[in-house]
Amino acid sequence: MREYRDRTVQEVAACTCDRCGRRMTPVDDQGEWYEKMALDWRGGFGSIFGDGAHVSLDLCQQCVRDTLGRWLRVDPPSGPDGSMQALKGVVPRPNAPVSVDRMNPGEFHERD
Repeated sequence: MREYRDRTVQEVAACTCDRCGRRMTPVDDQGEWYEKMALDWRGGFGSIFGDGAHVSLDLCQQCVRDTLGRWLRVDPPSGPDGSMQALKGVVPRPNAPVSVDRMNPGEFHERD
């Protein structure tokens, strides 16, 4: 015999980018929901944020690129033959990793 208990579960229904304010939902037709970045951690001993402090950040994909772009390493997907099987024939496979400069020609500026 099985016994059951009631359980309350919360799920994220929407997310707002902390940098630009873009609101993202799972039904977003531009795919922003699946490309967002959520950082969430507790500061450790001696952390500049404070011992045990809760630190979090939500960014849309454009703000991740614009904020962290110069430090991101973006490599093409790789399957057994070096391509992403589900998209084979749909997306061209670059021969080298895609740089942020190539992702954003004319918009990326090096820091001095």
